[in-house]
Amino acid sequence: MRIPYLSSLLALMLLLSACAGQQTASQKMPEKGDPEYFKVRDSIADEVYVNEDAGKGDFVDNVRRIYIAPANTSRTQIIQPHGVDASDMDAWDMTDIEDGVLQEKFSREMTAALEVDDAFHVTQRKETAQAVLHARVIAIHPYQPRSVVEAGGKGGGAVTMSFAIVDPTDGKVMIRMLDSKSTDDIWAFDNMESDKTALDLIFNAWGNQIRRSILFLQGRWDATPAPVLLKRQK
Repeated sequence: MRIPYLSSLLALMLLLSACAGQQTASQKMPEKGDPEYFKVRDSIADEVYVNEDAGKGDFVDNVRRIYIAPANTSRTQIIQPHGVDASDMDAWDMTDIEDGVLQEKFSREMTAALEVDDAFHVTQRKETAQAVLHARVIAIHPYQPRSVVEAGGKGGGAVTMSFAIVDPTDGKVMIRMLDSKSTDDIWAFDNMESDKTALDLIFNAWGNQIRRSILFLQGRWDATPAPVLLKRQK
């Protein structure tokens, strides 16, 4: 098992650089307490777990074709700003049209990041993939009420997501991460149709770091990441 390489992978995965600051959302991770998974200590992400089989065999070395599953928004939580009026309580809820825009942005930005310099090929057919990337939008954190943004206010906010890199042969989760990224100019749903929003930048940052992380693990990326400690769960 290549634990030093797994440490390097996670160090790179967690250097997500697009946005400053963090706000967290609670989410129970399935791997918490599972003895098959190591927990990453002292990471900047909220929760990171690595399956000990990720460093065995040829799973990582052979990965070139990646399938990106649609982002799961079925249980997205809206964390309302303090003191929000009753009239604003449901204002950030996502419509079907907005969910479609989010899915398009997620697929486009993650694909663009993973395919930089032909590092990987994002396949549209899951059955041809050597790894599957799953993501869930856990929470959206607007720092200002929707009415303030619609009136011209420029409010900050954050997005919390979980990511899972899955072995398609058996569906086993190899790496899972829960993380929040924030920005001074959080996207508002009424502006999601614009060409570039803070959401695009956040997705692109995560995609770039996942690409660099896998490349480093495969020996195709020259970098010296900071050490990351893995702790076996009890």
